[in-house]
Amino acid sequence: MANKKLKDMDVQSLHLLNMPTKCVLAGLAVAGVLAVGYFGVFRGQLETLSQAEAKEVELKETYTKKSIEAASLDNLKAELASIRSAFDVLLKQLPTDAEIPTLIQELHQAGATNGLRLDSVTPQAPENDGPIQKLPYAIAITGKYDQISKFTRDVGELSRIITMESLKISHANADKNGKNDQLTLSATATTYKARPAEEVAAEAKAKEAEQAKGDAASGSSDK
Repeated sequence: MANKKLKDMDVQSLHLLNMPTKCVLAGLAVAGVLAVGYFGVFRGQLETLSQAEAKEVELKETYTKKSIEAASLDNLKAELASIRSAFDVLLKQLPTDAEIPTLIQELHQAGATNGLRLDSVTPQAPENDGPIQKLPYAIAITGKYDQISKFTRDVGELSRIITMESLKISHANADKNGKNDQLTLSATATTYKARPAEEVAAEAKAKEAEQAKGDAASGSSDK
């Protein structure tokens, strides 16, 4: 019934309506204007505001991440400096070519100090390992168990780095009285020296060229 009255209502006769009906119509008109204003003006502004807020959150997260990275960068620099310092110390402990004979003499001295007989010290083929070259020596010493133990300890305390590998202990030959309290230690004593920087750089360059050549050959075969 109300809908029918609204349909039959003449715009020109709105001033003849009673006050409650005028108020309802005025409210509907205001609501319509606000709705049109929202969709026409405020909605775009609200979307822009929402995007700005999202960008603000993103920028804050980026700032926090960068701040953490900046703080950790100083720690990484300090750690790198410490590693370089330790590496330099290790390099200084590596013997030079001129010190290799002295190193062999120190092995003899360590054996003699502990009452051992150094049967042999035989140099083996050097092995390149990046910027370091391994210099292995096959050694054989004879003595009692506690003497051999002290010898290996003393070798670890030498001024230059020497590692003992492939240790093998066996009974020595019996003496003329048939007694055999002697042991023979066969081992590989390895020391290290720094390779010349030019040699390492040339080796790395040769490897890169060989790899590039292999990649090129592989690409040609695929075609």
